[in-house]
Amino acid sequence: MGVFDTIHTGGTVEPDIAYFQFQQDGDKITGVAGNNASKVSPIANGQITQGHVTFDVVVNPTMTVHFDLALDGNHLRGAATGMPLGAGDKIAIDVERWPDNSPEPVVAHAQDQLTATVAALDTKLFDAYNHCDLATMSSLISEDLEFYHDKTGLSVGRQTFIDAIKNNICGKTQRTLVPGTLEVYPLANYGAVEIGIHRFTHPGQPENVGEGKFITVWRFKDGAWQITRAISYDHEPAKTQ
Repeated sequence: MGVFDTIHTGGTVEPDIAYFQFQQDGDKITGVAGNNASKVSPIANGQITQGHVTFDVVVNPTMTVHFDLALDGNHLRGAATGMPLGAGDKIAIDVERWPDNSPEPVVAHAQDQLTATVAALDTKLFDAYNHCDLATMSSLISEDLEFYHDKTGLSVGRQTFIDAIKNNICGKTQRTLVPGTLEVYPLANYGAVEIGIHRFTHPGQPENVGEGKFITVWRFKDGAWQITRAISYDHEPAKTQ
């Protein structure tokens, strides 16, 4: 059981559920597929080859959906084709093995997974920021970064940004994400945009607490996430501490 999500070219996700029940006989797969145990259709042409599972589901006389999935631990991940989709849209599937008498697996849709990924990137970036780990910060910043700040204006380039952190932040400022403010949205064929509010404190100055809003553009390229554009704005003393 797991996700059957339609990911549109604009980045929006139309979530749905996938439910598979398979029987294996050598390299042959039989069984059913659908949205839940009470809404399934028989599969056809089921095959497993070197950890790769393929099968078809005849939805109606004019539409057959083809599934192409890879076995990854307890998960089957892949795609489905043959459904009427818009140009560039795709179906993303991620189902987890559900043994008998075990709790129902938690379904994490594509949007949920993206939010978790970006939240983890935010934590990694600002843990490095708070500990002056410039090497880690540098790995998360694009060479052509454009960073806009409401107090200092535009700075361009990774090294310019890292130098500013070293000279103005290290040992002087700590940043935390204000709980409940994080928003993450996909950017089609690029990555994601992160929006939120962050809070800044200063060691030895408990009364000096500030907040600001931020917008961060993350690019996913060659298997790695990096920030290409960032805006930090509306800085003011924190209303609550």
